[in-house]
Amino acid sequence: MSGQIAFAGSYTGPLPYRRLRLASLIGVTGLHAAGLIGALIWVSHAPRVEPPKTLSVSFLAPPQPEVKPPEPLPPAPPPPEPIVKPKPKPLIAAARAEPVPDAIVAPPPPVDDPAPPEPVAAYSPPSDSAPPEPAQPEPPQYDMAYLQNPFPPYPATSKRLREEGTVQLRVLVSETGEALSVDVEQSSGYARLDDAARRAVQRWKFVPSRLGDKAVQGVALVPIVFSLKRH
Repeated sequence: MSGQIAFAGSYTGPLPYRRLRLASLIGVTGLHAAGLIGALIWVSHAPRVEPPKTLSVSFLAPPQPEVKPPEPLPPAPPPPEPIVKPKPKPLIAAARAEPVPDAIVAPPPPVDDPAPPEPVAAYSPPSDSAPPEPAQPEPPQYDMAYLQNPFPPYPATSKRLREEGTVQLRVLVSETGEALSVDVEQSSGYARLDDAARRAVQRWKFVPSRLGDKAVQGVALVPIVFSLKRH
């Protein structure tokens, strides 16, 4: 028993720790209290913020100039009285009008006698003999064997398409037998055949037209027949 009491009386460990903890708690509480008091003092002494005041603005109308009523016009003066001039008295009386004699009507001019009618020529029946017509030149010749004019070649496309027809050409032949111009008088219905005939006849030789013993220009009509049976 005595040993236990001595052991209990000799234990001094936890007591200083408790004192230190209590002192720390008191110190922290004091700091919080001091901070709270300081905040209250600052709030009580802080300047009060007043809310913004509302500014009211009123627009004043500019003063209107005083309008004076128009002054009345002065009364118009009375019109002057008309001045009546006395009529002048005629000094000389008007001459009396004398009667005008009737106008003299001239007689109408004499009418000439009508001229006698011209004599009518006696009717003569037309004579049976008519004036001779001017001599016409002979047309150019193109089908003479010695001219050796080749027949136009048959276009290959026209053969394939079975195109046939007759082209009538109008050829102007010079005095020397040359073809001056070749035109299509009547088409075959196919442009290829017409063009082939025209190009071939342009190289042909002709016997020129003759008027008497003189060679002259003339026109020849040349028909070109394209037939698949002949080719």
